[in-house]
Amino acid sequence: MSIGVESYRPHIFGVNILIGIIVFFFKKRLSILFFVNSIVCYLIFSFLWNSWIENHPYSSTEYSFQIEDRKFILGIDKNPDHFGIDEIVSESKDSLITIGMHEKVGDSLKLTSMQEKMYFYNNKLIGFSINPTQIELNKIE
Repeated sequence: MSIGVESYRPHIFGVNILIGIIVFFFKKRLSILFFVNSIVCYLIFSFLWNSWIENHPYSSTEYSFQIEDRKFILGIDKNPDHFGIDEIVSESKDSLITIGMHEKVGDSLKLTSMQEKMYFYNNKLIGFSINPTQIELNKIE
């Protein structure tokens, strides 16, 4: 996501330079504003983007669990508020079971997807469709 937003910086700079060159042929004094604006906009955009990244760090926590002979991984992202459950098919391949949003409800997290509603509390997953009883989770470091 950040690469997509980061790619706008050269566009901002380039558009202002292009407008400055076009205006230069009509009003030379006015074109100086566009050249200065190209540098100022670039710096302001860079400052705002970097400060947003510093104040909204991405963090993710993963938990593993097993039901019968099937291995699963629950990934909970702090920013944005998403979660996903993957089944580990083999060492190099996994398949997505469900993905959705989470919200804090008291001491637990309510995990809501299109298919189901689950709760994460005290390293336990409650309400998973394959096994609706409490599932003990192991944090992956």
